[in-house]
Amino acid sequence: FVWDLQDAGGGWTGTMDAQTGRSELNDVKVSGDTFAFAARVNSPMGSLNLTFTGTVMGDQITGTCKTMFGNSQFTGTRA
Repeated sequence: FVWDLQDAGGGWTGTMDAQTGRSELNDVKVSGDTFAFAARVNSPMGSLNLTFTGTVMGDQITGTCKTMFGNSQFTGTRA
């Protein structure tokens, strides 16, 4: 995934690009070094709801992606 988060003057908005296309981020919350948001993505199995929570430390991002199939850990780097 590639996320693009923007401070929209008191609230946050964003998009997520994946192999299956672009999705809008919903319920984006940023507090200090932590973040959370939801996205609905298309997949070969149909539309899936994903919930992401995580922490940013410098340029490193870590967290959890929750799906109906279980949770997955992720790591990333700020671009």
